[in-house]
Amino acid sequence: MGSVEIELKLSVKLDVIPAVRQQLFQFPHHYTSPQHLANIYFETPDNQLRRWDMGLRIRGFEGHYEMTIKTAGKVVGGLHQRPEFNVPLRHPELDLALFPAHIWPENTDVAHLQAQLIELFSTDFTREKWLVSHGQSEIEVVLDQGAICSGNKRSGEHFSPICEFELELKSGNVTDILSLADKLASQDGLRLANKSKAERGYALVHGSSHKALPSVPDELEWQQPLSVLLPEILAQWQEQEEGWLAGLVEGKTGLVQIFQWVMRLTEKQAEHLPALGLLPDLLPELKEALSAAGAEAETLCYSASWLQCKLALTQWLMVQFR
Repeated sequence: MGSVEIELKLSVKLDVIPAVRQQLFQFPHHYTSPQHLANIYFETPDNQLRRWDMGLRIRGFEGHYEMTIKTAGKVVGGLHQRPEFNVPLRHPELDLALFPAHIWPENTDVAHLQAQLIELFSTDFTREKWLVSHGQSEIEVVLDQGAICSGNKRSGEHFSPICEFELELKSGNVTDILSLADKLASQDGLRLANKSKAERGYALVHGSSHKALPSVPDELEWQQPLSVLLPEILAQWQEQEEGWLAGLVEGKTGLVQIFQWVMRLTEKQAEHLPALGLLPDLLPELKEALSAAGAEAETLCYSASWLQCKLALTQWLMVQFR
């Protein structure tokens, strides 16, 4: 019932989907035609689950129902690693007692918690699926298209589109996910997405948006090990990128600083690293494009070279933990 979900999310532009689908059909795979999935997410009025870094939903598909809870995990360079627990249901009704008792914080009154839960938002989308054999791994690739919805007709509904590929490791090596994503990144129109559907749903409910970005420090503590520096750089990159895409010009300034860090890091660590591929060539080109007066967030952040750089850095980080 429990497992650790390891996945990579790629936001995709609509006009690129046919080319990516065609690529996926070229790999050894098992294909599942589109299915409609309806999900309801639950929360307490004081956001207790969110404060525990948990997400709770019931999913309905083809007359079947499943209750899922995801517990605290981590995101490194766009790679999501999070424990999840799934329970089949006969009816779309919550029953928290079906989950293992150990997942809850100590002294949690599960019955009281369930009594407080309300429907917070929903997701409604079609899912197309490929189980791909790549390297030493089996990787499930899904294409989700639909919307996140909060509110109701009386209070006013709010929507956020869903258009993304998700790559989930079913068996094998994490590095094979990155390798497959890199092959899909041979064309523009894809971008690493850091936020899950649940995170986006919470933001929709609470009206959260990028109103200000934290400033990027002028310097890093370079004496720290690479396993500390790289996650910090990748997290800063993602935050500034999303701010720039949301229209905050300071995000672009922050990204220029981050590119300076990455270029310095690759120079300092070059002799200790595996082959860097095109990374040393791509970084100066991207920094120059980013620094140009007419640089556009949608064009640059969804470019193939941008995604390839982030995947290379994440791959580099994964090597540190082998």
